[in-house]
Amino acid sequence: MAKAVRAKPQEQDEGEDEDGGEAGRSRHFINGLAKGLAIIQAFNDEAHALTLAEAAARTGLTRAAARRILMTLEDLGFAARHGERHFVLTPKVLSLGYAYLSSMPLWAFAEPVLENLVEELGETCGIAVLDGTELVYVLRIPVHRILSQGVTIGSRLPLHCHSSGRVLLSGLNATQLDAYFAHAKLKPYTPRTITDEAKLRRLVADAAQKGHAWVSGELEQHISGLSVPIFQPDGSVLAAMNVSLNRESVSEASIVKQMLPRLRRAAERLNSSLVMAGAPKSRVVRMGRAQRLRRTT
Repeated sequence: MAKAVRAKPQEQDEGEDEDGGEAGRSRHFINGLAKGLAIIQAFNDEAHALTLAEAAARTGLTRAAARRILMTLEDLGFAARHGERHFVLTPKVLSLGYAYLSSMPLWAFAEPVLENLVEELGETCGIAVLDGTELVYVLRIPVHRILSQGVTIGSRLPLHCHSSGRVLLSGLNATQLDAYFAHAKLKPYTPRTITDEAKLRRLVADAAQKGHAWVSGELEQHISGLSVPIFQPDGSVLAAMNVSLNRESVSEASIVKQMLPRLRRAAERLNSSLVMAGAPKSRVVRMGRAQRLRRTT
């Protein structure tokens, strides 16, 4: 579920656009842009249509500011009226995500690699990247069976109870890992979810040492996952590639023996493609931070 983003209300007239100047913000920070993005992010699966009052409440803006932004989005084609009082986003918003993909063509290397892996394993596979205290799926190819999670490209999931999450955490340095635990909400999703920080730190260290992570029944009781890292040319973790299994009973040992070698080979093929393509490190890093995606299967 997407989170509403709150923007700091301004005491000045909402017709003005105060730029920069706030503590902790760059002097180049544009408040008006931040408010507009906050309004867009206020819409989600639980709030597909918003009134002015609801948009203001979800972002922390005044109603006057919310009104001006929504009407601007409407004029630009990113929002539309829905009935007398509500606004909805339009499909044009997807162009913001497509802009990312078109600027990062190297990520297209991942799709054929993942498609081959799905054919080999007969299970749903995906690639996820780190974003704050969550992971975001940037590519996911399902088999015909439907996972009960209903996870798709763009889905955001907690790191602590997901195999890809633990692989991504294993790529952090000590300071970054401390920052994660300082801000993460280690919520129990099932009776098997591990929420103890000390245990999680050991599991993250284990994932770093082994080069893979296995999680079973911690996010959903009948969902298990096996993940391996995808590396940048400098050896740091860029993303995680995983296979998801929807089974009543599954043996970690048998799945690791059967699937881990194939999963690692797929990750190595992708690593090699990125290196041979000569992707600059900075561009690969930005790919790993993306939130907007291409497929919707």
